[in-house]
Amino acid sequence: MLAAALAALDPAVIVVDDDGAPVAGATVRFTGPGGADIEQTDREGDASPRAAFAATAATVDAPGFATIRITLVPGRTAERIVLHRTPSVIGAVRVATGSNASLHRLPVAASVLDAQAVADTPATTTDELLRDLPGFDRDRSNSAYTNYGQLRVSFDGAGNDRGVVLVDGIPAQDAFGGQVDWQAYPAGEIARAELLRGAGSALYGSGGVGGVLSLLTRGPASGPGVPPDGFVTVAAGGLSLSDDEMFYRSAIGPGLAASVYTSTTDSSYYITPIGMRTKIDQNARSQSDATQVRLRTTAGAGSFEGSFLFSTDAQSQGRPNYDFGRTFDQQSLRYTLAGDHTQTSIAYYNRDTFVINLADQYPTKPGVVRYVQHVPSWEQGVYATWTSTGPNLTVDARADLRAVHGISDQRSATGVLQQIGSGSQSLDGVALQLTERLGRFEALAGARYDSVAVAGERLVNVASSTGISTVVNAPARDDKAVSPRVALRYDLSPAIALRASSGSGFRAPYLNELVRSFNVGAVQMAPNPGLIPERARTDTAGFDVLLGRTSHFSFDLTRTLVTDGIAFVTFSPTLQRRENVAREATDGALATFTQSIGRCARFRLSGQTQYARVTDGPAADIGKRLAFVPDRAATGAVDAQSGTLRYGVEASFLGQAYADDLNTEPLGHALLLGGKVSTPLGGDGSLTLQVENLTNRQYLTSVDRLAEPSTVTLRATFPLGPTAARTAFTTSCEAL
Repeated sequence: MLAAALAALDPAVIVVDDDGAPVAGATVRFTGPGGADIEQTDREGDASPRAAFAATAATVDAPGFATIRITLVPGRTAERIVLHRTPSVIGAVRVATGSNASLHRLPVAASVLDAQAVADTPATTTDELLRDLPGFDRDRSNSAYTNYGQLRVSFDGAGNDRGVVLVDGIPAQDAFGGQVDWQAYPAGEIARAELLRGAGSALYGSGGVGGVLSLLTRGPASGPGVPPDGFVTVAAGGLSLSDDEMFYRSAIGPGLAASVYTSTTDSSYYITPIGMRTKIDQNARSQSDATQVRLRTTAGAGSFEGSFLFSTDAQSQGRPNYDFGRTFDQQSLRYTLAGDHTQTSIAYYNRDTFVINLADQYPTKPGVVRYVQHVPSWEQGVYATWTSTGPNLTVDARADLRAVHGISDQRSATGVLQQIGSGSQSLDGVALQLTERLGRFEALAGARYDSVAVAGERLVNVASSTGISTVVNAPARDDKAVSPRVALRYDLSPAIALRASSGSGFRAPYLNELVRSFNVGAVQMAPNPGLIPERARTDTAGFDVLLGRTSHFSFDLTRTLVTDGIAFVTFSPTLQRRENVAREATDGALATFTQSIGRCARFRLSGQTQYARVTDGPAADIGKRLAFVPDRAATGAVDAQSGTLRYGVEASFLGQAYADDLNTEPLGHALLLGGKVSTPLGGDGSLTLQVENLTNRQYLTSVDRLAEPSTVTLRATFPLGPTAARTAFTTSCEAL
């Protein structure tokens, strides 16, 4: 009678992974006074001890996950157990070809930061996090303290703006200006990062010259019956005046699930280099907030998801009248249908962005207003993809349409109009790609047709001395491009794969480059409504090796040629203007190595060298390195669990880069060290100590910005949900 009563109180367990998805087929070993009872989880991750078995503890084991052992609490109706994946030596990506494929079995080069690498990397912002992603050229864009115009991307040394960034499949680059608002995508929301290295225009269109970055964020649970979960995090220390975040997801009705993520940060430090400081310079301050709400249907083969994202950020640069501010408002709707051998997705998004830029008269009159700029922009897009997978043939198709309109309005301190530029642009394309496997060979061939139309370009400049306006109305035009790509992989053996690929690409100028003028200090950066699209070709060759089941090594050579490259050209000490430079070239090499260290730890290493330069164009520019593209980069990192501790250690080398086309503004190089360690905290929470820039290395992120000094931050994270989420670390992991 007593045993039966206790059994009635003993809980079942619900086993899920880090993404909240049920883990089916996991082995659950219940133990108690009566011995042991071994059960398997069902499709919804549920398992219960047999009738009349009084379980006091449970050990959960599943392939690819670390083992967890917990004590069961009598009286609880269910114990929710989160299994952590064991660190993988080789990952898989979808972004490279449009279909999910192992890095070892790809005919093209790609990189990935999986969930564990994302969690273990000591980074405060997403652009800092991506420093660990091989092939990502971190151009020192310190996103919390940098002019928005410098928040751009380069992959494999191709140069700024020659890469596409997608977040949950939606373009992340501002369609008017080309920059990425990293503050709208906080590091704590990122679940995974994938990077196609090399020609990507054949699938993704304009901008995919050097590669395509795909970021996935936290969202609703993927299956029905998954219990609610989430977390709340508070932090102290570092540069932060506040640094808090919250994530929660739950079913809200039959076949319907929702999630919400929100974060707020407020930080401050002295950003101005010594040689550029004035008597009135003070600590700069950055404040940002981001909230995303997602709603998803979970019943049936088809799924609808709606998303709303709102973000604001403001930067006070340490002098009066030297500030930036932005609001970011995005809505999206997606339908996905999964069949036995096909997958179809259709997505629509709408985004409104408003930027305000307040500049002072540095260096002649620091703190005195030079101008105030208001830059509102509006964009919408529709994206459709279809994939059919057979035993030997995969077909990927993609079609999309994107429309944008923007205005740049610049006025004096008294509100007098100085400059205004506006215009509209539409980009549409369709792509088809075939991937065939035959024995040891895999061949990929695809092409995309694009059309880019620009209309309504209007520039107005008002002379300050006379008040006379000069108006330029540029004629409408429509540029077209065809971007093919071919790739081949040959397996010398199951462990050694050779690969080679070649693809063309293009990059249409942003409206910002066509119609917006601005100043950097006393230097005017002028637009050019006559710019034409850049054209490019990228060739790659490399090999991929599996060293047993514990090591993975890859090496790739890349050559990218760009014609009609868009870059600022210096005409005088106070004037630069965007021009189509005749030709630019990048020769690069990148190697990666991953090694398992016991069952629950791994070592990641990557190194890159690249020679990105102007090969033809203005005489003063020939031979110069491309601005903000580093010549070297390397990262070494450890992701590990040991007993109840989970930790990551990272060392990153940032090579020499220049902030201008004439290479007169070197940013130097830097070796950065950091780490984080997490330990269980009462109430099933965790406590994390994070250290960034351990050696307090002072270096420039741009010509007038110092990077963050050494910071030490303590974070407390507590789970959310109706029952405590048991995330105790495995007891079977070896200590390092």
